Amino acid sequence: MAPPRNVVKIAVQMRDAIPQLIQLDQAKPLAAVLKEVCDAWSLTHSERYALQFADGHRRYITENNRGEIKNGSILCLSTAPDLEAEKLLGGLQSPSREVRQEALRHLVLLATDMTFAQEVISRDGLQRLGTIIEDGDDLGEVLALGLKAFLELMEHGVVSWETLSIPFVRKVVCYVNMNLMDASVQPLALRLLESVTLSSPALGQLVKSEVPLDRLLVHLQVMNQQLQTKAMALLTALLQGANPTERKHMLDYLWQRNLRQFIYKNIIHSATPLGDEMAHHLYVLQALTLGLLEPRMRTPLDPYSQEQREQLQALRQAAFELEGESLSTGLSADRRRSLCAREFRKLGFSNSNPAQDLERVPPGLLALDNMLYFSRHAPSAYSRFVLENSSREDKHECPFARSSIQLTVLLCELLRVGEPCSETAQDFSPMFFGQDQSFHEFFCVAIQLLNKTWKEMRATQEDFDKVMQVVREQLARTLALKPTSLELFRTKVNALTYGEVLRLRQTERLHQEGTLAPPILELREKLKPELMSLIRQQRLLRLCEGTLFRKISSRRRQDKLWFCCLSPNHKVLQYGDVEEGTNPPTPESLPEQIPVVDIRALLTGKDCPHVREKGSGKQNKDLYELAFSISYDHGEEEAYLNFIAPSKRDVSVWVRLSGADG
Repeated sequence: MAPPRNVVKIAVQMRDAIPQLIQLDQAKPLAAVLKEVCDAWSLTHSERYALQFADGHRRYITENNRGEIKNGSILCLSTAPDLEAEKLLGGLQSPSREVRQEALRHLVLLATDMTFAQEVISRDGLQRLGTIIEDGDDLGEVLALGLKAFLELMEHGVVSWETLSIPFVRKVVCYVNMNLMDASVQPLALRLLESVTLSSPALGQLVKSEVPLDRLLVHLQVMNQQLQTKAMALLTALLQGANPTERKHMLDYLWQRNLRQFIYKNIIHSATPLGDEMAHHLYVLQALTLGLLEPRMRTPLDPYSQEQREQLQALRQAAFELEGESLSTGLSADRRRSLCAREFRKLGFSNSNPAQDLERVPPGLLALDNMLYFSRHAPSAYSRFVLENSSREDKHECPFARSSIQLTVLLCELLRVGEPCSETAQDFSPMFFGQDQSFHEFFCVAIQLLNKTWKEMRATQEDFDKVMQVVREQLARTLALKPTSLELFRTKVNALTYGEVLRLRQTERLHQEGTLAPPILELREKLKPELMSLIRQQRLLRLCEGTLFRKISSRRRQDKLWFCCLSPNHKVLQYGDVEEGTNPPTPESLPEQIPVVDIRALLTGKDCPHVREKGSGKQNKDLYELAFSISYDHGEEEAYLNFIAPSKRDVSVWVRLSGADG
């Protein structure tokens, strides 16, 4: 006869004792279960003991998480969390360095457990660790362990980062600014200051004023990937916390100090693969840098601005200087104005007064900036563009100004200029760290591409929108290839001719239409059972291989990872935390399990509990697309296993199979 549903067969271990094989009744109070286990080993005072999962994290079993105990689980009997917390905090006050060090090691191991963390925090554990950090008597392993334990306890969100004292934060700043520090200390100090900066505007200003940008540049130039990543994390946190004016000054200074060149040569093109966290921070840095263009994009041309009128005249003169000078000699003011108006028309402005074309927001003054940059930094290409189109028949000329204005809007959309930074995105373009003035340089390539495509399409003024659609496709397809330099981008995008775009469109359309043709549909119906079985087997195999997921908190991006896979017999989901950089764990080494039969439902996007409360801003759109949750029976309650997938492809693999089989 099968045991009741709420009874699980498990093993309980204790040092120097023969393990017990017991049937755990989940309906029985945990205190009663503990008493039975202690009685079997003749241990008195069962309230002094607790059960833990026997994996590396040693999480305590509580009434809230006991539903995670499954058949075959291995538990261990250990000291109760309150007594363990008391003992370890007492060890921190020992005069013996070795005792303090050992106590800190155990604190770090147990601090990830919420039950233990609450016991430590309730006993002023954070203050005691803060004293170790502030005193700085030992700048080596003791300090590193103290920082690590402090960070782990704070990550639970029980205590706000805003409660940290100014002297404490200043001491951590000292560790960041110090030379010849232990290599394990400074990444932890940088991580702590990043958390402070992201969580407390007031303390963030303190960090900004006391950590010089030059110091972060020094850390970035150390060939230590962990130190580089944490220095970049603090740098982007400081930039995000700054107001627009401060941010511009900071970025201008960083570019003057050759940060862009260093990133391009020594981080993007490093022999060491770029980690996910560094990729995210490079995305943020790119987004913030492009965000400096937003004020110009949102500002229309002011017809009363002398400077802006002179810029428009400079644009006209650069194209028609020789012709204009010879023709305007001796002309009256009215004739000269008429000549200027005609030349502005030749430039491709829709109105004789070009200010009216640039009143559109976006792109506002950013379009004028792009046109001026092109005329000054590629004068031959600029003159050739304008004069070539001026000599064409009216219906075939490509209007430079109108094209530039619309193209600037298109580039801002493709590069998401002015949009808030995503919490998880890693989609940076390496070529934007390859040269100064990357946006304007990108425009110079794009405007010449537009003229080339216009000629390939033999377009007229009526085809303007069609040309822009093709150019958008050319730019988007090439950006998706992530070329590592602007020259490589230029080569690839120019190879993607109008004819090639048509060929790609036709191939994609034929593929879509071909799959819907009656003979294909008939054959598909015959083969469907076999194909579905094969697809299911492939997806099951993919789930058995498992996926590495990144933990995302409600506050900020996390650098912790966990792994989940389907057991080889397809009956159990197995999961557990893993260290970054290590090989994927074997299924038998994963401590947590959820029987597939216990799964109730699959949730996606905004329905997931871990993203439901995050709001609906643009910065969370990508989070919704990558989020899914599995609800399952947790004793008599419903519990959730929450995922943030590394890519949309992983979402497809997990969601489609779980939705079909779960």
